[in-house]
Amino acid sequence: MPVSDEREDVLLLDVPSTGDYLSVLPTATAAVATRLGFSLDEIEDLRAAVNAAVALLIPAEPGRPRPFRKKTNDQPLRCRLAVGEESLQIVLSRPKGEPLPDAGSYQWQVLRALTDEVEAEVEDATTVIRISQRRPATEADADTQRHQIY
Repeated sequence: MPVSDEREDVLLLDVPSTGDYLSVLPTATAAVATRLGFSLDEIEDLRAAVNAAVALLIPAEPGRPRPFRKKTNDQPLRCRLAVGEESLQIVLSRPKGEPLPDAGSYQWQVLRALTDEVEAEVEDATTVIRISQRRPATEADADTQRHQIY
């Protein structure tokens, strides 16, 4: 997905894969979505989608609930928020290339229900989840649509 030709509008975050830091990812997503004019419901949907993607990327540790874990040499979770002309793309990735949970899991259902597009793959030694959400029409477009005579 290309970003704007005028400037590259990308936010990159690398956070430790522990609960204390993972909350930064949905918060950063909400901040970007707010700036782009998403509604409050759309922003909350994106927050929930990012949380679901994080839960997919952080494997469960026996005896401890996800995502509260930290092992020695644990790799950070990487988030890339790219603002395109027509959509916001959120790419979450984690080194190790571990397989993701079954496509029928609760987190996958949440992701599919709350986003326009979602895909996942293991690239080399990295597990990647890509979320794409169409940007809302501008306020001027919304006003025009409200006042159209059909």
